[in-house]
Amino acid sequence: MANESVCLAIMAPTLNLCNYLFGIEQGFFRKEGIDVNVIVRPGLRNTQAVADGEADFGAANECVIQTALRGPTDLRILLQVLNDPLHDLIVQKGIDGLQDLKGKQVAVPAAGSTPGIQTRQYFERNGLVPDRDIFVVPQAHGETMADRVRHFEEGKFAGLIASPPTPFLLHAKGYRSITELSEHFPGTASHGLVTTTTTIAKRRPLVEAMVRGYVRGVTALKQDREAALKFISARFNLEPSLAGSCYDVLKERWTAKLSLESLRTECEFQAQNAGVDPIAAETITEASFSGVH
Repeated sequence: MANESVCLAIMAPTLNLCNYLFGIEQGFFRKEGIDVNVIVRPGLRNTQAVADGEADFGAANECVIQTALRGPTDLRILLQVLNDPLHDLIVQKGIDGLQDLKGKQVAVPAAGSTPGIQTRQYFERNGLVPDRDIFVVPQAHGETMADRVRHFEEGKFAGLIASPPTPFLLHAKGYRSITELSEHFPGTASHGLVTTTTTIAKRRPLVEAMVRGYVRGVTALKQDREAALKFISARFNLEPSLAGSCYDVLKERWTAKLSLESLRTECEFQAQNAGVDPIAAETITEASFSGVH
């Protein structure tokens, strides 16, 4: 009997979401009877793809929260898949601190993304008003991370917000990071597994299989360092030592749970940014799959 095909929308094929990519390549989803096709949809386009039926599952918890802050939504968070995603502020050679970025452009992920919001708030906390003292440039539609890195290396941007492995690769070329955003915004729960109430109601066995495949894949990723490094080296074209450095900083951040406490922190953060009252995390989650293993 043929496996059922599903579509998963992710924000970017980075190491922050290596847990999904590893599980797919290693066959953990296929063992559950599903073939997972991945599409890249940054920012709010991630969960919009789920809401519109373009994708069966998404990976952007923050976009569920942002949507729910504007009104009722059928989107539901099933799991968190990453705690405190890593995003470095990498700068051009010769820039020694934040004040050296004044009047210059800094490239950030798509508008509405958590690291994009965090970057603006980080600048404000340090006396730099975004779009006046420093120019924050969100990723444009159709633009890839590779495009952003190339433009940064060409000098178009004075700073770049990037997740692993990009910081490690740029450090090797002599660039440096001023800071890493999760240090200033602890408790971020912006990466997850998202679907709709309709999919849960009509395709519950499929949703359970998706959760189980993810849980088993991320468990193997965290337990089998040799297999993980082999995958990371090949998938991201990294030297073994660099793959090991990436793995070591992310291993304890990859997760498979549903923590309402963490999601409340994310809800409060997103509500504060939008200037509205926070929503209850319980209204946008589906906890019945959190015990699936």
